[in-house]
Amino acid sequence: MSPQLHVTALTRRQVAGFSALLILPLLLLVCLPWQPFVPAWLHEDWLWWLYALTRTVDLPGIAVTGTVLLLLTRHKLKLDHAAFVALAGALFALLACDWLLKSLIKQLTEEPRPYLLWLESQSLIPAIKTFYASATELRSEQVHAASQLLALPDWLGHHWQAEVNYAFPSGHSIAAIALAQFFGLIWLARAPGGFWLLPLWALGIGLSRMLLGMHWPIDVLASALLGAFTALIAARWWLRRY
Repeated sequence: MSPQLHVTALTRRQVAGFSALLILPLLLLVCLPWQPFVPAWLHEDWLWWLYALTRTVDLPGIAVTGTVLLLLTRHKLKLDHAAFVALAGALFALLACDWLLKSLIKQLTEEPRPYLLWLESQSLIPAIKTFYASATELRSEQVHAASQLLALPDWLGHHWQAEVNYAFPSGHSIAAIALAQFFGLIWLARAPGGFWLLPLWALGIGLSRMLLGMHWPIDVLASALLGAFTALIAARWWLRRY
């Protein structure tokens, strides 16, 4: 296949349509008059499945997910060694860039997580400014003590203890949307079968971050826009060359 055919294999309509699958449902959630974090649900068994979903872009889950998607793409597109190495390199650069942007923005915005504001309202942790002024280890200990008082499931208590930094943006949502956009556009251009599963998976992760009390809907939407944009650049770079 010629380079020119590679470029035209992915049309603007396809990019717009696939990106809309990732963004519009989240925009709808932002516009709805609802609060996704419901403390009454914290002991529900089904919440664990959302936690399991969110772990697919956690550490080390994202390494497994990325490897599976790389190998699946290699099989679907029958890539030679050079194309596969370039694909892996583009993916690594994409995720590294997103991680750096996420880390920088968190320090600039300093937005509290929803579950922490709720714990503060229940007088289970200090005032939120005092809480965030403490060392990370102390914050984790305070959240652990709160989770023990609430008799939360162990998995949820551990997850909360590990997530005591700021809310905006959502690193999990950026990673999920970036993976879905990157591989989804490449599949759509070369081997469309099954591409629609990627938005379902990524949106499920975005929803899980809200229901677990980690992020506000606007956090997830903004993160999706960032992840989709950087992934579009990476996907187009690879498609133009291979």
